[in-house]
Amino acid sequence: MADPDQQMRFEDRGIFEPGAAVRALRDAGYRHPANAIAELIDNSWDARASRVDVLIEERREVVTTRRRWRVNKLAVADNGTGMDARALVQALRVGGRTASQRVQAIGKYGMGLPTASASQCQRVDVWTWQKTIEQPFHCWFDTRAIESGEMKEIPEANREPVPLDWRQRISPNTLDLAHGTLVVWSDIDRITERIDTIFKKIEREIGRTYRHFINDKELIIRMANFQNNQLQTDTVIRPNDPLFLMKNSATSFPWNEDPMFRQYGENKIYPITVEGREEHIEVTYSIAKKEVIANVDDGKRYAGETAHGQDASRNIGVSVVRENRELLMEKAFIREGGGSREPRNRWWGCEIRFGSGLDDVFGVDHNKQMAVALSNAAVELMNSDKDTGALLEELGVSGDDPIYKIVADIRNTTRNMVGDIRNLLDARWRLRSSVDSEDTKKLTPEEETETRMSADTQATIDSGGPVTKTDFDHETAEDERGKNLTERLTEEGVIDAEEVVAKILRNDFRYKFINKALSGRQMFSVDSDQGVLLVYLNIDHLLLRFLDHPDEDSPLPSARRGIVALRTLLLAWARVEDQIENRERRQDVQDLAVNWGREATGTLDQLVKEMEAEAAAEEDS
Repeated sequence: MADPDQQMRFEDRGIFEPGAAVRALRDAGYRHPANAIAELIDNSWDARASRVDVLIEERREVVTTRRRWRVNKLAVADNGTGMDARALVQALRVGGRTASQRVQAIGKYGMGLPTASASQCQRVDVWTWQKTIEQPFHCWFDTRAIESGEMKEIPEANREPVPLDWRQRISPNTLDLAHGTLVVWSDIDRITERIDTIFKKIEREIGRTYRHFINDKELIIRMANFQNNQLQTDTVIRPNDPLFLMKNSATSFPWNEDPMFRQYGENKIYPITVEGREEHIEVTYSIAKKEVIANVDDGKRYAGETAHGQDASRNIGVSVVRENRELLMEKAFIREGGGSREPRNRWWGCEIRFGSGLDDVFGVDHNKQMAVALSNAAVELMNSDKDTGALLEELGVSGDDPIYKIVADIRNTTRNMVGDIRNLLDARWRLRSSVDSEDTKKLTPEEETETRMSADTQATIDSGGPVTKTDFDHETAEDERGKNLTERLTEEGVIDAEEVVAKILRNDFRYKFINKALSGRQMFSVDSDQGVLLVYLNIDHLLLRFLDHPDEDSPLPSARRGIVALRTLLLAWARVEDQIENRERRQDVQDLAVNWGREATGTLDQLVKEMEAEAAAEEDS
């Protein structure tokens, strides 16, 4: 019988089984090849590179009897400080972190190069030099050799020349003969998209990830692809700014030179102390300029169909930026306003910036693609209709918790921005309607409802019907009413408030719809000012999806009448509520309106899901 102690002495007790470990590396879970490439660029940046080349070699292959070009090899070259032999071997080891040349390094655990490489290819080779390119160090690893047991450790770095084909492909501006690094992925088996598709996606993602470095002229990233060693496409990546505040960006014409958005309020700074260190978090908001949405003069039906509208739709979410390098676009925040297919969400932007000293606070993962603590807080807060304060109390979260405090502010601010965007879209609709020849098309469904109900109310008063305090205020001198109402609507965030008030007075409107964030599941609320009943529609309630006019040249007559009918019911409720003088009874009626909105939520939610499914199916087809 074998001695169990002897078995323990000779049994392999390594923490990691090589085959399983390399398979785990291969399944590292990068969202896109661009995120894996970004790990290599991170290393270049930490090595003080000012120029990086992303080079793609294609080969022709047969796919189901058809020949096509696909990615065969991919290389990243830089003019950084390079590495010595020991640092090179360390860089290829999992967790073998090397010293950064920058005080604020992007690298986190020393897993970027091996993890990113293994996730996309089966072999990675690295050449690096610190004095002359004629005497570089070379080292490599192969996932197949590791999995088979043939390769048990990273080999010693040797002196091997940089391959001539790659040396010739590197831009003369990037190729520094004194120092630099070249990383080459070969036997690529995880990048399967067509070259034109993958090229565009990488260009877009890399441009967004490193937009601050590019915009500040600290880093130039070139991208090129080759077929049979012949250059096909050669481009310098421009900043892809999801806030659309940068000049000379990758945004489509006519917003490629000037910013497409404007900043929304001032930057918000959140100081925080971590282990005795003073850190800070900075949040910036942006919103589309009026002319971006209102002026559609290229034959498109609405702004979202334009090239720059599509640019905006590809950058939906909150950009989370660490050490000036984007980690991710957090989509949980776009729940406000109806989800990712809600077109209004494309017209606002938000960016959170922080340093690596706050990694634990945000929950930054090893491959720099997630901020877990932030994402979890966003899901909790954005998926609830409750008031922010009440929700935080229910979750047992202190109002001073930095992550929840920031998410709560984003929740409130994005609600306000969505309301402003709705007003911008309404202004655009009025602009388009003003050029229509038919009188019935000169008003939005919203304005038609206000017109019809105002006339009906006046007829009721003239025939001896009930008169309210709002009706008495309606007879006040127009100059005073106009000034006070303009101030009120301006405070409410109504775009072109003075113009809106002028139309109210000119047409003798007694009602005005205003889109606004309301607490809970209210569908709407009612207030009175200057002889006008103000009906606030909750931008967070699904009913508003059915009250807005379609993004078409004009709604179908039946659809338009349906919208007018629904809005008429709300104005009729407002009129009834206005006639109640008893405060307690009026509060009871308002409570009924809240319950009304709550009861309708389930069915409306199902209808919205069906609409989005139909839209997705149509888009896919």
